[in-house]
Amino acid sequence: MNLRFRTAILCALLAVIWIGGLPQTSARAIHPSDLAGQLDANESVSAGVFGAYVTLTDPSTGVAVLDTMLPRGWTAQLQTNWNFISTINPCVATASFVSPDGQAEMIIQTSQDYLECLDATGLTQRRDGIDMTTYITYLRYKNAGEFLDMCFNGVLGTEGVVIQETPADDTLLSMLQQIAQAYLDSQVSGLQSLAGPYGYTVWPGKSEGTASFRRYRFTAGDGNSYVADALCLCICIEYTSGNGYVLSTDRPWTIPITSFCIATDEAALEKYKVQTAMILDNCLQRNEFIHLKQSYGRDIRNLIMAQQTNQIALMTEAQAQAYLNDYDVSAYTSDEWANDWSDYIYDQQEYATLDGGAVKVSTAYDAVYQSGDDFYFGPAGGAPDGWTQLTPN
Repeated sequence: MNLRFRTAILCALLAVIWIGGLPQTSARAIHPSDLAGQLDANESVSAGVFGAYVTLTDPSTGVAVLDTMLPRGWTAQLQTNWNFISTINPCVATASFVSPDGQAEMIIQTSQDYLECLDATGLTQRRDGIDMTTYITYLRYKNAGEFLDMCFNGVLGTEGVVIQETPADDTLLSMLQQIAQAYLDSQVSGLQSLAGPYGYTVWPGKSEGTASFRRYRFTAGDGNSYVADALCLCICIEYTSGNGYVLSTDRPWTIPITSFCIATDEAALEKYKVQTAMILDNCLQRNEFIHLKQSYGRDIRNLIMAQQTNQIALMTEAQAQAYLNDYDVSAYTSDEWANDWSDYIYDQQEYATLDGGAVKVSTAYDAVYQSGDDFYFGPAGGAPDGWTQLTPN
């Protein structure tokens, strides 16, 4: 594993976990009229794939949420839920990408977190649900595979059955476990420093990092059967606190990323495999959005401490701009772990773009060409005339 990837995934994932209402907003759609611009006639006979970078923006705040590469002819839209009850991730963004013929849809969700809490005996789990006084969503811990099972049996549809599973790489699992352990150590240390003066002790328990890559068949809300390729990463830690008389055990757990490629049948999944990989591999969560979530979560925590949860405000564009007034670009890394993990799992190659950025492309392609904001992936020489061939990093 290269050091850059390992450092990026560790720092960014821990930032999402550590730091930390509005109804779900309406979607803002992006319909590029011609992602490839005024293309040469060569395009119609090219064996490659065309795409362009797009930015998806939160309709309620005007803040950019993520960037990605959108295949030509696909449409994209974004929904944000600022009423997700959490002080760590008080907003979950869901990006949806639909193929030109409507046979395939790619869905990517940003981080969401939950808490499994045992009672004073350490035996009985607190009932699942939302506690507005603490602004926490309680849910029994589920590893990555169990979380996907929940999605295909209640969230995305019913009767979800795993028809194929790809084992997670041992090195990836080892890295996730290291992240979970680092998170546990930091959490226990921080809690002990706060609780120690009041006679409480915090003991570390277990930590776990899991990953799941599965293909499901399920029944959607329209009554039709679909298939989906799904991935999920999950981090969970456990610690016990007490004053010698009363003990309680908490299991905070986080889903840093989920993605679902849903299609009418397996043939459609394979047909759009290249395009969906293009979207996922180049998906970049914007630092402005991370900063906005962290600032909002901090204010919620302050209101909870002051027992003023009734004053939690709806997120507005004006409030978002107020949070962004102290946004410091240098405080964030552009190497988000969610952008880099696929380089490790899949066989990818990074190419330097003309503006000094980078694009990730499967090594199955011989060459990458660029013209303005538009890209071509395919056989060498297959791009329209005048396009610039890029060099791999």
